Amino acid sequence: MRSEEFFKIRRDLKRFSDFKNYPYPRGTLFSILLQKRIDNVKRRYHVYTAKLPELAAYWEKHHRIPEWLRLPPVMRIKLLMKSLGMTNKEISKNFSNPDESEFSELVWSAIYKDFIYSPIAVRYQFARGRVGEEIIREHLESLNVEFKDENQLRPAKKTPDFYIEDGIEVEGRKIRWIESKALFGDIKLHRFYSKKQYDQYLEMYGDGMVIYWLGKIDELNSLAMLKDYRFIESPSKRFLVEMKVYLANRNAEELAESLNTEVFEWKAEEMRSTEFLKDVMKLFDSVRSNIVVANWNRDLRAVLRNMGLLTVVV
Repeated sequence: MRSEEFFKIRRDLKRFSDFKNYPYPRGTLFSILLQKRIDNVKRRYHVYTAKLPELAAYWEKHHRIPEWLRLPPVMRIKLLMKSLGMTNKEISKNFSNPDESEFSELVWSAIYKDFIYSPIAVRYQFARGRVGEEIIREHLESLNVEFKDENQLRPAKKTPDFYIEDGIEVEGRKIRWIESKALFGDIKLHRFYSKKQYDQYLEMYGDGMVIYWLGKIDELNSLAMLKDYRFIESPSKRFLVEMKVYLANRNAEELAESLNTEVFEWKAEEMRSTEFLKDVMKLFDSVRSNIVVANWNRDLRAVLRNMGLLTVVV
């Protein structure tokens, strides 16, 4: 993607329904929107923390959060709690046990709707990163390439996701390390990770590659080789790039086999319950490739959609 197109998309992209306006994968557009929202929070947060007394007074008078507090749902409630004198420990307890919170309705709503800062959103982000790494692992194994992963390289302070001591030939270059990033590589993020990771990997391990699974700006400068989701073919990219989740009532096992994954049996029924929340977390913790869910219900489908995923009913 050319930089001028990226900046136009980033400026105009406001919600999931805008994705249909652009000829890019859902994962690419989701990543751009996600980073835009995070940058907005970073820019505004200190302004709102200076208005905590005003926020508390508004809540005491109206028993609702003011419209001027323009933050994602979880951040809005946490800032409200902070304005009312709650400690970080108390705030954390309110989110780990929503039923016991005096803000129960607000907390439950935020947990299931916030695709950036809710506990579910965080687990989903980890799942995306894990799937990207699994695709690379399977690719290297299919080529019979010996490698060490991040865990095997420790206790080294700076460790890429994969280190290939003998190197692997890619477009005439001897690649000795690969870093997986389940995000869109824009200029700001690329500069941050170049300074924090890539430049040091180049110095320590030699020539390497970064895979931005959700695409990148064409003009990025890097001594490392830069690739995107087109570099490796894998059925797991349906979850990573297309953000598809399959909800199957019949033939779930056959579908899972074709997608190189396992079936997740859904059990929880009551949406606003710790059981339901824990099952959603288990669902994302189980992800290694694609997601196929059997015995799903409408509430689960709504939560997955709120996280930006495309649910496909089979």
